[in-house]
Amino acid sequence: WEHMLSLLGYIFLLASLIFGDAVFTGFAGPAYTGGLPIPGRTVPILRLFEHYSASCRPKARKEFGMDQLAEIMSSLNAEEVAKKVYHQLFFSLADVPLDKIMGKWYTVVDTKAFHPEQCAVHYFELLALTEFTATFSSRMYATNKGGVVTYQGYGRKVGPEQGEVLYMTGHRLDNCPYFPVKMGGLNRRGEYEYIVFSQPLKYPSMVLARDLHKFEQKYQKEVYDFLEKHGYLSPLTALNTRLHFENATACARMSQPYDEIP
Repeated sequence: WEHMLSLLGYIFLLASLIFGDAVFTGFAGPAYTGGLPIPGRTVPILRLFEHYSASCRPKARKEFGMDQLAEIMSSLNAEEVAKKVYHQLFFSLADVPLDKIMGKWYTVVDTKAFHPEQCAVHYFELLALTEFTATFSSRMYATNKGGVVTYQGYGRKVGPEQGEVLYMTGHRLDNCPYFPVKMGGLNRRGEYEYIVFSQPLKYPSMVLARDLHKFEQKYQKEVYDFLEKHGYLSPLTALNTRLHFENATACARMSQPYDEIP
């Protein structure tokens, strides 16, 4: 019974995130949901989360139970809830210029239940770029139980709205993609210094940084405060487990073999 209550709570929370006002009002039609107003390019919440769920691996898509959730929740009007949830995820994010997030990234904050590896390093390489769309490849290297593991992933931007940049890590436990919810700092090349990635339930999450020691000294408190204030540090869906902050010195030592990779 307790498991059933937890499952129902999860379903209601998940439905409020996945299904926008179009579902809850009988597919009333597109509505502007925030972000930069670009004429003719805005997308209803429903379409954003439909695209998100379709980007999950087949097993994960089945677990979402999209059709069943739509039927269960169709009698409820969650327009304002959906807008608030969308705002909570993307309020601090404007456009995501992918050319400013390419290159090498160190994992400085992670969800250990999903990523038990230590000190992962990500390499993003831009493959194609247009005004509203882009694709990039990713390689991730990490240390796990004394050995090195490698994952091949990819990312894509499918429009100008927040939530339309998705990153699939390729990790065996990441069935669904991540999207950026916050970016900060600019280096001398005009590239961002850190990115906060998460998913619709704010779990799992991870933070990538350009420079381990610079992040620890300059941005860690700013990121910690953001994660804590906005429910990413220990979300309800994480069953009270907290995000793990990596040690910069230890990770700098562990990641040395990957630093020679172009």
